[in-house]
Parts: sequence; structure tokens; C-alpha cells
Amino acid sequence: MASFDNFDDIFNFNLNYTYDEQIISKIIKNRRSMEQQLFVDRLLKALGIDQASKVYPPRSNQNLRDLHQQICESASPDHHKQSLLYYILKDIPIDNPKIAETFANSSFLPEKYKIFIDGIWCLDRCRFERALDYLSEPVLTPTFPEEILYTLCTHPEQHDPILPVSYYQTVSPALASCKVIEAYFTILCRLSITEALFWSRQQGELRNRALLQNLIHSVLCDTEQSNRSARSVELINLPLNEDEEACFNAYLAQGKGRNLPGAKDTLVMRGITIGQSSVLADHGKDLTGRIIGGMNWATVKDSIERSMVSTKT
Repeated sequence: MASFDNFDDIFNFNLNYTYDEQIISKIIKNRRSMEQQLFVDRLLKALGIDQASKVYPPRSNQNLRDLHQQICESASPDHHKQSLLYYILKDIPIDNPKIAETFANSSFLPEKYKIFIDGIWCLDRCRFERALDYLSEPVLTPTFPEEILYTLCTHPEQHDPILPVSYYQTVSPALASCKVIEAYFTILCRLSITEALFWSRQQGELRNRALLQNLIHSVLCDTEQSNRSARSVELINLPLNEDEEACFNAYLAQGKGRNLPGAKDTLVMRGITIGQSSVLADHGKDLTGRIIGGMNWATVKDSIERSMVSTKT
């Protein structure tokens, strides 16, 4: 087994090794993009090393030696210390690709620790798809699942909505954080508002109500017209239960959603869709709209009213 507590043994390839300025700048930039906390920062904190941003990335060879010493002097289990050292060795440029692997093998680092660090390291480097390959491995016990999911949902360089959904479905984390729930729900709304509705029902009655309002807001405030049109049709056809129907109407009629673009149109179209033609009397009197294909709201209202009269007679 390698003597991981001896700096010269680990860095025998270059005892004077220092981080390249470009690597340091990239790490700092990535930390900023992750709300000032990399995943390695969380690992350092778990070892009792506070203020991770001051010790990682190390700016000099002496800083690197000090960080190594702090890790080795931690009261944490050896595998945890070796995992962090493996992470640091992965920072070595690509012309020395086997240094980290050699350390992991000589230290007999358990495979699940190695896989987890590979995933965390890729996350911190904003290599999200590759990170997911590692972090979805069945052998892993989910660690930082909410934080990982939140990063996949919100990072400005992560544009694929499938990645957070894949991670969630693979790991099935129990979500407690409101901001993580809302971030993941936003992703679901982008993919399918019907599926987003079904998922919201699993979050409890109070959260279900708030999430439904978020769902409506996301559809009516969609800036892509073609996308908004299709999503609006899906919105007015949602299979809402009685409580959700009441929330839907209250949010768009009296609540914060009443001033959203198309709020009244949505209310009326929802009413027509579910057979509540009385909605025209309640919310349709002010609707006119521009004429499209020879029709606008005025002609729609006249047609429905004539139909109701003929039915009664």
C-alpha cells in the first residue's frame, strides 16, 4: 500500500509540482458558477477542513504540501483521505493520465470510492454527462444527492433536461429542500407539464398547490410562441382533481396569476374544455382578441350562447 501520508511518495513524479495558472483559474470559475461551492469543498469540510476555497486549489507547492498535510492529519477514515488525494491527483494534466490511477490501485482504494470521486471530479469540471455515468452506478450509496440534482437542474452550462431526470429516476433521492424541489419541477415542466403535475402530487398537498401555480406560470410566461401554444393546449387539458381545479381557478382569477399573459383566456378555455360554459359569464365578458380565421372571442362566445339557448328550447 502506498504511504499516502508522505508527500514525496505521492508526488514523486515532481516534488516541486504546482498547479498551472489556467487550471487554478478554471477551478475558481467553476466554483463561482456553482454558487461558490464545489463538491470537493463539501468533501474537505467533511474532513474538518473549513474554508475550502482558501486551500483549494493550492496556489503554490507549499500550499499543496499544506493541503496534503491537513488531509492526512484529519481524524477521518483512511479511505476518505485517500479519496481526496485521488481527487487532487486527477487535477494533474493529461500528459500524466496514470498518476491518479496508479495511486488508487497502490492504495487499494475501494472501487465505489473511486467511482464516486470520478463523478464528483467531473461535476466540478462541468462535465455533466460523464459525471452522470459515474454517479448513476448501482454500487454507489447516494452522497450529496440533492446537491447533485440541484446542480444538474440549474447550472448555467448544463442545458440537457434529460440529465437531472435520469439522475433522479436512477437514485430516487428523498427531496427535503424547497429550492431543489422547485428546480427539479422546473425541469419537469420543460419536458412534460402533465408528468410534472403527476410528480407534484407526490410532494404533499401544500407543495402540490404551490407547484401547480409554478406550472401555470411557466406555461403562460413561456417566451417561445410556438412552444407556448402547444404547452397552453396541454395546460387546459390537464387531468386536475377537484382541489387542483379550485387552485387553478383561484390562481388565475384572483391570485398572483391573474395578471399573467393570457390568464383570462386560459380560464375560459379550461372551462370550455371541461364543460363549464358558465365560465364565459364569469370571465369572458372582457375578452375580444384579434380575428384569426374569421373568428375571435366574441364569435366564440356568441356561438356557445346560441348553442345553450337552442339546447334549452
